[in-house]
Amino acid sequence: MSKARIRLAFRHLIDAGSARSEFEKVVFADSYQEFRLQVQAYNPNNQYTTYQQVRAAVPQADPGLSVRVSFAIGLYVNELNRQIPGLVDAIGQPVSFVEHRFTLLDSHITDRSQHRIALTYLTDSLIWIDTVGNHLLLSAIDPADSPEPVDTFLLLVQPNLSICSYQASPYLPTA
Repeated sequence: MSKARIRLAFRHLIDAGSARSEFEKVVFADSYQEFRLQVQAYNPNNQYTTYQQVRAAVPQADPGLSVRVSFAIGLYVNELNRQIPGLVDAIGQPVSFVEHRFTLLDSHITDRSQHRIALTYLTDSLIWIDTVGNHLLLSAIDPADSPEPVDTFLLLVQPNLSICSYQASPYLPTA
């Protein structure tokens, strides 16, 4: 009996110190270059040096600047083939996502070491069947809707992983 239908969000933070994989390196570099280009629209006289200063002085920079910068990394995200980097199930299989969100956390127009972004990957709807230790037992198909056994996977509850959507199962008894 399933507990609920859920969606998961996994937040992938990328900064100068954490960019190790090729994906992280190119996303970091290209988003920083795009930030430096796009920030000029909100800071034409270069009177502000950080993203935080620009956001405070020019309200339309949030979320406008983040949206503009996100276009620079779209092709790299597409190359992931809908697999969340850094998130695998208990046997090492990648977890799929259906959408992503880009967030510019911080940056500086001359100091790339201050550039920080986050990519939040969202899964499709999953069935939360149970919790086994510190793992969620999940399936793409509700076992209550299938006469046959359904494929499941175990996913470790970990930092940067969150349940972002929850709908109680209609099969649970009510109190």
